[in-house]
Amino acid sequence: MGKILRDKFPIVYEAGKPQAVIVDVDTFDRIIRTLEHLQHLADDPKETRWIVQVIEQARAHRSAHPDEVFTYDSPDAVMAALGEAGSE
Repeated sequence: MGKILRDKFPIVYEAGKPQAVIVDVDTFDRIIRTLEHLQHLADDPKETRWIVQVIEQARAHRSAHPDEVFTYDSPDAVMAALGEAGSE
């Protein structure tokens, strides 16, 4: 699976703030497969605890930086940012 680069997708703005992203069908399918995989992982109690922890860290980061636009282009970048959020 290749990198998903933010610049590849048009952003829809409303009142000067980003509101939505337009994605191609192939990328949308990859997103759906990823979500289905996460749903499968959620059936495992150990994985569920980890997923909940990641979500809580993302919410904490979003609360601390409400105007920040997230621009992660790899899973490693996401996890690195969440690690920083967890240390705040």
